[in-house]
Amino acid sequence: MNIIGHERRREQLRKIARGELPHHAFLFSGPEGVGKSLVAREFAAMLLGSPDEDPSGKQDFLLIAPESKKDGGKKSMSVEAVREVGMFLSRFPAESVRRVVVLDDADRMTEAAQNALLKTLEEPNSTSVLILVAARMGKLLDTVVSRTFRVSFSPVSESLIRDRFGSSSVEPFFFSLGRPGIVSMAINDADSFGRRRELLRSLFRISSLSFSERLDLSEKLSVSPSETADLFEWWVTGLRNTRRKDALSFRTAAPFYGILEEIEKTIRELRDTNANARLLIDRLFLVSL
Repeated sequence: MNIIGHERRREQLRKIARGELPHHAFLFSGPEGVGKSLVAREFAAMLLGSPDEDPSGKQDFLLIAPESKKDGGKKSMSVEAVREVGMFLSRFPAESVRRVVVLDDADRMTEAAQNALLKTLEEPNSTSVLILVAARMGKLLDTVVSRTFRVSFSPVSESLIRDRFGSSSVEPFFFSLGRPGIVSMAINDADSFGRRRELLRSLFRISSLSFSERLDLSEKLSVSPSETADLFEWWVTGLRNTRRKDALSFRTAAPFYGILEEIEKTIRELRDTNANARLLIDRLFLVSL
């Protein structure tokens, strides 16, 4: 399944799949694009007794993920989707010893959907396994998190990503993000990614942009709030990586981290609220930076 890195986690999961499961529900958490969804599917294949196969065609496997929106973002996951999970796991296996559901982007479940999921978590079928995959842990209810076995994923080392994609023409910056999914996107969807690349370049030179140029950039970014939230995440990571290489004095550290806090605040508001995206980005560009 073209998984890059996470060998320690994958070995842990192999041992779990071969023995007695510590829990009937797992929560795979970590940044977007690090490969946790692929590892979840690999783990599902192990649990189904076919470790070297893609589980997608198996009768006892179900993948649930949110639908895409026109702007490239993803819709919230409804109660109906969660009920499908419950119905699937309530039946006994057809060809394996277990039934497994991967609930991708589980942090996009509405609060009502998460409450509906609690019944499945509290009263599991003895042959069922549920794997939640989430990037934003703060969006999950504590009652959901507490009923899972946590498996956390970190960014992949730059060297491992280079070993896999090193012959590509992707800029070094994207390797440094530690997210193979982003590099794969850059290679497989070059036209769309080229537009993102140009917007990201503008973000890194925001301090040199004039008032009107900032307004123009804000207008472009406000078209797709979810995509802009992703770009801002890459921007923050790049700023942090740059500063690690440069010595920060006490005098310069406070303003720098204040800027990072404002960008991260804007990311949360773009993702988690219905606030006007243009106003949020204008506030960041014209007041905070």
